Amino acid sequence: MELAAFISVLLHPFICTTIAFVVLLSHSVISMPRYLLTIAISFAATVLIPAIQVTVMKRHGRTSSLDIPERENRIRPFISSIVTYFIALLLLWLVSAPKTVIILMWAYFFNTIIATTITRFWKISIHAMALGGVTAALGCAVSAHYFWGILLLLPMAYGRIKVKAHNLLQVITGFSLGFVLTMIHYQILLGIL
Repeated sequence: MELAAFISVLLHPFICTTIAFVVLLSHSVISMPRYLLTIAISFAATVLIPAIQVTVMKRHGRTSSLDIPERENRIRPFISSIVTYFIALLLLWLVSAPKTVIILMWAYFFNTIIATTITRFWKISIHAMALGGVTAALGCAVSAHYFWGILLLLPMAYGRIKVKAHNLLQVITGFSLGFVLTMIHYQILLGIL
C-alpha cells in the first residue's frame, strides 16, 4: 500500500504538469524574463491555484482527501480549473509564450471540459489523463522518445487501483483520452500557430 501511495504521489498531475512545462520551455529559445513569466503563469494555473482550492475544500470538510475521491465533489474545482486555464491561455498568448506551451495550456483547458462532462456520470482518472496528456505533448513537441512515457501507465494503474481510487477501466480510459486528445491538439495547432 505504501508503494502504491508513493506511485500515486510521484505521478500526481501537479508533478507531471510541472515537468511538462519545464521540459517544453527548456526546448524553446526565449529570453529569461519571458521564460520566468511563462513558467509563473503555467505553474500558477495548473498547480498553485488548484492546490489552494483543494486544500481549502479539505479544510472545510468538502472532501476527504487532496485527490477529491468523491466524484460529485470534483465538478466545482474542475469548472474553476477550466476558467483558470482559459485566463492562463490568454496571458500566455499576450506574453508571446512558445507555441508548444500555449498548445499544452489549450489542451488542459479543452481536456478538462471533457473530463468535467464525463465526471458528471463516471469517475475517470485525472491522474492518468494528465499523464497521457503530458506523454503526448512531450512526444509531439520535443522528441518521440517521450512516447515511452506510455509505460508509466503500468505503475500508474497499479498505484491508483491499489489505493482504491479507481478501477482499471477508469485509469486506461483516462490515459487514453488524455493522450489522444493532446495528440490531436498538437497535430492540428503546431501547423496553425
